[in-house]
This record gives sequence, C-alpha cells and structure tokens, in this order.
Amino acid sequence: MANYNMDDIVEVKKREKRKKRLIKMLVFFSIVFIAGGLYTYREKWLPKLQGIGEKYQTIINDGKLASGNFPIDMTNADNYQMQCSDSAIYMINDAYLYIYNEDGGLTDSRQHAYSNAVLKTADGYALIYETGGTKFRLETERKTVYKSSTESDIVFGRVCDNGYVAIVTLSEKYACTLKVYDDDGVLAYERECVERIIDLSFDYDGRGAVISFIGAENGAIVTKSEKISFRSEKSDWKSDSVQTYCMATSDYDNGLLVLGDDKCAYYDNNGKMISTHSYSGEFAGCDVSEEKGAVILNDNKRRKYSIMLMKNSKSAPFVVEADDELRFVQIYDGLVYVMTKSTLNAYDFDGNLRSTASISDSYTKFRRSDKYIFLMGYDRVDRIDYES
Repeated sequence: MANYNMDDIVEVKKREKRKKRLIKMLVFFSIVFIAGGLYTYREKWLPKLQGIGEKYQTIINDGKLASGNFPIDMTNADNYQMQCSDSAIYMINDAYLYIYNEDGGLTDSRQHAYSNAVLKTADGYALIYETGGTKFRLETERKTVYKSSTESDIVFGRVCDNGYVAIVTLSEKYACTLKVYDDDGVLAYERECVERIIDLSFDYDGRGAVISFIGAENGAIVTKSEKISFRSEKSDWKSDSVQTYCMATSDYDNGLLVLGDDKCAYYDNNGKMISTHSYSGEFAGCDVSEEKGAVILNDNKRRKYSIMLMKNSKSAPFVVEADDELRFVQIYDGLVYVMTKSTLNAYDFDGNLRSTASISDSYTKFRRSDKYIFLMGYDRVDRIDYES
C-alpha cells in the first residue's frame, strides 16, 4: 500500500482543479468560436431555419376561365401588347389604345397610329412610344396627359410611378441622347451620351435613375451603370463593369441589380460590385423588381428547364427545376409567377411552390393584377381567379 503525505494530497487536488479550469476554458472558447462562425456565415444557414414552423400549403387554383366580357378578342391583333396598372388593363394594337376594367368592360379607346408602337406602364400611367419613330404620349385611365415628339428616332422609353418619362433617342454626334420629361411633358433633364444606353431604372421617388451602358473591353461585351440625379449634371457614382449583355436592371435603396444574358450582378449604393452569379442554361426571359430577380433558363436539346431566383445581394440564388419549357415570368408582390405550356405556378424566393393552376397551351404570356391572372393568347385575353 502506497504512503502519501499531506503535500502529495494537496498537489493532486491542485492538479485536478487546474485540469477542470482548463476544460472549462476550452469549452468556453469553443462556444465563442462556433458562435462567431455561425454569425459570420449566417446568410447561408439562417434562411433555411426561417422556414421551420412556417409550412406552406400549396394552393391549387381551378384555372376556370371567367365568363361575361371574357374573352377579350383583339381584332387586327398583330403583336398586340397588354399591361395591368392601377386596376386598369391597357392594350394596344397597331392603331388603337384600349382601356378595360378588370371585369373586361371597355372603358375607353384612343387612336395612336404609331408604327412599331411599344406600351409601358407604371402606377396608373401608360407610356406609348414609336420605336424607330419620333412620337410618344402619356396616358391615364381618364385622359391623354400629353403628346410629344423628338428630333431623332426613339430607341426606347420608360415611365415612372410619378409620371416622369425617359426617352432615349439616336444622336448625330453621340451614341444616343437621354431626355427626361415631368408629368406635364416639360423637359426636366437632358444628356448626350458617348456610349449606348441599354436600360434605365428610375429611383423609387422618380428624382433620379440608374442608366446602364453597353460597351466593349478586351474584345468582350460589358455592361456599365451610372447613377444620376435629374437635378444635377454630375453623376452620383459609376459602377464597375460586368462582362455580360444587360437584359434588365433594377435600382433599389441599397444598390443595383443587373440581369445579363449569361450572369447577374449586384452592386452597392456606391457602384461597387458585391457579387455575380453565372447561369447554367440558355437565357430565355427574365423579370426584376427592386432587389429581386428571376431568370428563365431553357435547354431544349437536353430538355432541361429551370428558373433561377435571386432573392437579394446577400443570398445565393435558388434554382427551381421544371418538367416543361418555361414561357414567361413575372415578379409580383414578392412572389415569382412562371408559365409553362400547361401550368401557371407561383414560387417564393426560397423556392417553395405557393400556388398553381392548370392552363391551356394556347397562352404564351400573362399579366398579374391584385386579384386575377390575365392570360394572353394569340388574339384573345382570358382571366382566371388566382389565389397565392
């Protein structure tokens, strides 16, 4: 039997205490390290937890077509266009603007007689302009606000929620000219541009915009963007270039989203690039709303179809696979609506299917309003109830 004196026993107890303190310190620092890692990479794991306890039940809409004034038949329907805005339906063909209520009742018709007319809407306003011509006009449900014309041919136009209109035209000395008009048709801003403007996105308050240019660097097509104010000749910022052909842009509070033909790019509110995401498929359509974007990717040879959902600049895109070719997409009120030849589905930006409806394969586009989905066929428009 071993003999221990009092000093040996005290030393053993001290070692046991030091060991316990060391273990406690290791546990504490491990917790701090893990917590720090979770906080640093919270954007990757937090969205997955947010859905816990929020189980969405997919709404099955019956897809039954409305009767009464529907369908709306479009005579001389060569490439008719339709937009919904402020509970009104605006439709144009090659000669007339037609305005309907959501029940399909015709409330007004106005002749425009523009060649290659294009329709754009925003919060109760409708802009009609003549691509390759010089005429444009601003409309509301009640009246024609004004008619105007440009000196050079119009390339494209945009309208803002406050009635401001941006018109980009050709120019003799420059690549193009940008003119912005207020809601009375008075010129509020003008600029000659040495590079070709490919898109323009208004600020939420209509006091400025982001303009995007197409150019070339080292033999590759690039998109550059620039933030402008209609009250100043100086730019607020100029962005880094991204190697893609711009298809659509969205200027939101904290930055800019550019959807290109093969990738998208997010920028902060100083024009610095935050992230880019390349597509895995052939671009076939897109839509954008504030910091959210959706891109249709169709690969008919391999019969692979998908839609890529961009939620915000901090989240990785979510890809939803589809069984059929995707035809059209629209973002509305925080959801993305996607049309195939036989269904119309609504997804949230985490990829959850929120609602669906079966439709005929005769429709190629649609428009979402607060209450309904308006289905666009070759020469007719139908309406279905759609809960999402």
